[in-house]
Amino acid sequence: MISNVSFGAKVNSIPHLKNLAGKKLNMPEVKLNGYTAFIGGDVFVPSCKIAKHDLLFKDKKLIAIDNFDENSVGEKINYVVLDNETITPAILDQHIHGGYGVSFHDSSEEKIRDLLKKLAEKGIGGVIATTLPGDAEQIKNQIKVLNNIIKNPDEGATKIYGIHLEGPFLNKEKRGIHSIKDLMIPTIDNYKSFEPENVKIVTLAPELDENYELTKYLRKSGVTVSAGHSMATAKNIIKSGIKQVTHLFNAMAQLHHRVPTIANEGLNNPKITAEMIADEASIIPSVMNMVMKLKPKSKLVLISDALPNAGIKEDFIMGGKVIYVDDNLIPKDIDGVLAGNMKFLPETAKTLINDTNLTFKDFIRYTSANPAKNFGLLEHFSIKENTEPNFSIWNNTELIPTKTFIA
Repeated sequence: MISNVSFGAKVNSIPHLKNLAGKKLNMPEVKLNGYTAFIGGDVFVPSCKIAKHDLLFKDKKLIAIDNFDENSVGEKINYVVLDNETITPAILDQHIHGGYGVSFHDSSEEKIRDLLKKLAEKGIGGVIATTLPGDAEQIKNQIKVLNNIIKNPDEGATKIYGIHLEGPFLNKEKRGIHSIKDLMIPTIDNYKSFEPENVKIVTLAPELDENYELTKYLRKSGVTVSAGHSMATAKNIIKSGIKQVTHLFNAMAQLHHRVPTIANEGLNNPKITAEMIADEASIIPSVMNMVMKLKPKSKLVLISDALPNAGIKEDFIMGGKVIYVDDNLIPKDIDGVLAGNMKFLPETAKTLINDTNLTFKDFIRYTSANPAKNFGLLEHFSIKENTEPNFSIWNNTELIPTKTFIA
């Protein structure tokens, strides 16, 4: 029987790496069947540090860390020797609209299921599927589509852990590419008209929420209210009790040196979680560095804001508008309004780490550990004994996930 051990001193019970020559498998061939040990690599541990550890799985369950051998198991262990690789929790993207021509907002269940299989290959273990403004009936119908996938996930595919309604309760002055006709006044009745099962985040403009009634209702219901597409003042944010801002600096009243805005409060209030788009077209490196310097590490979440054509990088229609993608992969409408991002989160890691003060361990913290903690999902996104984690193996040089396992 394998005893429960914590991350600590290694026990010298694993065959020496030289004795495993020839046993290393190509990563795509690795399956979590029977006893599988990953040895010789780095591991992102729950304390948000990276250290050398060896991991033993029984099927998809992590049963031992460091202290194990074939004698203690009583069966043959399939050793996977890691070289210049790091095991981390998989990415959890809480703000993603789709990819590969598929939209969480209006695509069919079949197409979304196909997209989720492709996202798993990218290193994304989970998403909060993000919708757009639209009429109540359309949003209600799409929530049913997404909930059917949540309740009946496909094995090995990226999991949908909830729904993010980015609208329709947005301020027309900061609506971005969204049509005015698709916006709605934030009221409890309007929200209930969606029959909103499994909604985890609602992005809204708090200055339009009379007496903050919808905000209060959502908070009591356990839904994260995120201020965005908004002209809110700092006072609006404080009075509403909102604890998150949607894609900081983008689609909101900007920083002001005399009249504090939503951006001021999102940046400077240590109790507010700030989403930040992990793309330099949306927020330049020097501003990213400022945000990382001022925000507590536990209060920053990197998101993709990936659009439906992320991954294929072609012009497309969203919200009834043509979105043009230029040679630098920057998507804008005909008026030059930025639409979002054309990259998935794992694809941004190397560039951000090269161009900003971001470290790899902080990238994993901001894209996996923090959102997982915020939504009570740490059990699924922590390298921890007696759990079945969603995890990825990253190449340390290329900074890309080469294999992702989804429980």
